[in-house]
Amino acid sequence: MKVNLGIASQNSADWERIIAGDTDSPPATDDWRMVEQALALGDLAEPLGFDGIWVPEHFGTPYGMTPNPMQVLAYFAGRTKTIGFGTQIIVVPWWNPVRLVHQIAYLDILSDGRYRTIGLGRGVAKSEFDSLGIPRETSMKRFEETIDILELAFTQDRFSYEGEIFQIPETELRPAPKSKDLFSRLYGASATGPSLEMISRRGVKPLFVGNKPLSEAAKDVRKVNTMRKEEGLPPCQPKNILFTYCVSDKYEAEKADEYLAAANRDVQLAYGLNDPANFAGVKGYESYAARTGTATAPDANSAQGKPAPKGYDQSNLMIGTPEVIIERIRESQQACSFSEITLMPQFGTMPYSEAAESVKLFAREVLPVVHEMDAPLHASALPEDETSDA
Repeated sequence: MKVNLGIASQNSADWERIIAGDTDSPPATDDWRMVEQALALGDLAEPLGFDGIWVPEHFGTPYGMTPNPMQVLAYFAGRTKTIGFGTQIIVVPWWNPVRLVHQIAYLDILSDGRYRTIGLGRGVAKSEFDSLGIPRETSMKRFEETIDILELAFTQDRFSYEGEIFQIPETELRPAPKSKDLFSRLYGASATGPSLEMISRRGVKPLFVGNKPLSEAAKDVRKVNTMRKEEGLPPCQPKNILFTYCVSDKYEAEKADEYLAAANRDVQLAYGLNDPANFAGVKGYESYAARTGTATAPDANSAQGKPAPKGYDQSNLMIGTPEVIIERIRESQQACSFSEITLMPQFGTMPYSEAAESVKLFAREVLPVVHEMDAPLHASALPEDETSDA
């Protein structure tokens, strides 16, 4: 099984200043230092034997702080030789689709075809949409139309498009990408049923970015493959992002409680999930108005800044000693049939030094074992009328 390293620039401690309404003082720690720490984690990936580097897209708050994930991946394309790349995710509605398709194609050239997982999503945060002047109620339609445009651009020499939002005269993708299979590399993140159905029926495979427990993700995989069968498409496997804290002693793992509570608070504030009014009356986001969102654990207490649950059962968390994490990865693959995983080794207020040590320990004692693991598509992930393992 392939294992990637996810990096994001968190300035989690700065939320305290923002919550206090202190807009005149600078952050106690400069954002550029947090960006440098994230890049330093990325530099560990290839020497330690990881298969890829993945990057999210966020801006405007202390959360995520990666305004263009493809820019970061271009940086690593010039610093590495063999490692692959992925986005977790590009927020499609924030992009003009013609610009997006060219950015993807150019990164494919710069990386010598190593941009292997083109993860896409439609976004959530009101502040991010508002600052770009893009109405959130158009996000699903923008997502749908952009997928159509990506398919045209990656499968035809010339293309045009007439949609509700986008009208593109006949044009050509230049420079053309090096790889000829870019559309098959698309993966879609979804936190709601309509998004999951839209990507599934368009042939885009699922990417689970950590906002639901694996038991729920398992149900979603079966839903995806049921819809794919209805569209005449073969079954597929998801890719999963797992928040990871690998430590040598089980008592060290208890420090993760603080980091998880901070991470879930960060998600609440960055996405506006702490105030249902941020979603009231916004088409396509009705389910968020009554939802408690978490970055990592499926637990409402964590999202409210309270201690995370002990044991982390049934969640997407890989926290503990190497032996514990190996077993949890094995159990989790059995549960939802993922084909590969991406670790998020730094979250909340976790110091860089701890994240780096966690990554190194994982690479020494967990990575060789996981690389030898099979990652099959299990019967539980197939449509209900199919019972045999793939």
